[in-house]
Amino acid sequence: MTFLKSPHFPIGLAVIATVLIAAAMVACGGGSGPSSNISTGGGVTQMTNPTGMVQNPTPLSACPAGEWFQYTDSGGTDHPMNCVSATLASCPNAADLAFTYGYLSPSGIIAGDVKGVIVYFDGGDGTQPLAKGSPTAGDMVTYYFEQGYELVQIAWSSAWEATYNPFPSGTFGNIQAAACRPATFLNYVDANIYQPVFQANPTAGMCAHGVSAGSTQILYSMTYYGAANFLDNVELVSGPVFSDIEQGCEEPPAGAVTVCPVGQYGCQLGSGSSWSLPPTYQTGNYQDVGSWTNDNSCGVPNTTTSSTSNTRWLQQSIVDSGINNPIYSYPSTAMAACLCRSVQNPDNIDCATNYTGKDCANNSSPQAEIFYSQITSANSPPVYKVVAVDNCEGSEGSPSGNVGSLTGSLGETEIEQDMAGAAGVTAQCFHRQH
Repeated sequence: MTFLKSPHFPIGLAVIATVLIAAAMVACGGGSGPSSNISTGGGVTQMTNPTGMVQNPTPLSACPAGEWFQYTDSGGTDHPMNCVSATLASCPNAADLAFTYGYLSPSGIIAGDVKGVIVYFDGGDGTQPLAKGSPTAGDMVTYYFEQGYELVQIAWSSAWEATYNPFPSGTFGNIQAAACRPATFLNYVDANIYQPVFQANPTAGMCAHGVSAGSTQILYSMTYYGAANFLDNVELVSGPVFSDIEQGCEEPPAGAVTVCPVGQYGCQLGSGSSWSLPPTYQTGNYQDVGSWTNDNSCGVPNTTTSSTSNTRWLQQSIVDSGINNPIYSYPSTAMAACLCRSVQNPDNIDCATNYTGKDCANNSSPQAEIFYSQITSANSPPVYKVVAVDNCEGSEGSPSGNVGSLTGSLGETEIEQDMAGAAGVTAQCFHRQH
């Protein structure tokens, strides 16, 4: 479920506690509060689920252990993230959760105006700002910074997906309800970090980049909590993986899903074709989902899950059969996804009988397909594409694979240039009217 990345950033970086934005955040006394509608650009406001509040933001003298970004300029000076501890509070049906976020502006480091803010969500349980594995993720956020974008990272103190820890006796979790947390954080970043950038540069974009379960933090926020009313562009890497949790958990397993079938809107298959894989969560992943939903019947082989469990999982998915009024129309948010069509398998593993995340494709692309199939020409984002990637390094290593064929350009290049631009390539992270 999660794309693994390698060490790229130093640990325990010092913070510049006197930065004015941090002071402004503390002065706000808690940032965004509960809301059932969101609009930041004067457009039509869509009704959404209520969000919570960011409470007690406190600048830290140093970032905690973890892969927090720092930039070393041409003169050899290190510029570390500014880290802040806070509590995500008052989400309906979810306990308060502590977290740490970091931010670093290119102002005064990279020449030119700050072009926008990019929030990075890592995969898995979200407790790392950038998990260990392939260096491509570090390369991409460095590219964003050098192109003039302010970076924001977040690390939750425990799994954001679990509404309670521990759960009250006899209760179950709900990942859709837990997604109030990243949605509230995005609102907070928009109000407290992005708005000052936008006031200085009215073309600056408010954008997000998510990896695997990190992409679900973005898409739950857009589909149920109104984040599409201010996000200008999103890059979605090997996800979302919670499009249909029922199909990920149910036993006997769900049938295979065809990814980008012929004629599907927005698919870019290059020289290859559609592919089919099961949406079932693999060993390790299904235990995590069972823990987060407090239903350990998820994915247990050679069992039959109950209709009650199956319904409960479906109703907390991103594509939830419509019961919770999802919004799949994002007229002002550009969207790009990269999904693994094939995976490097140097050991010639028989993936049908001896699955390994290193050598075999997993559920990420069929789960993602369940969401992307909701997008058509009638409800398309302003720019939209779902890109097939071959020769991925690991089951979700689309940044290290090749776009459209075994010899195509790197997925990393596709993602970073789509977000932040390059010579002859328009950056999609710019302000759009909402």
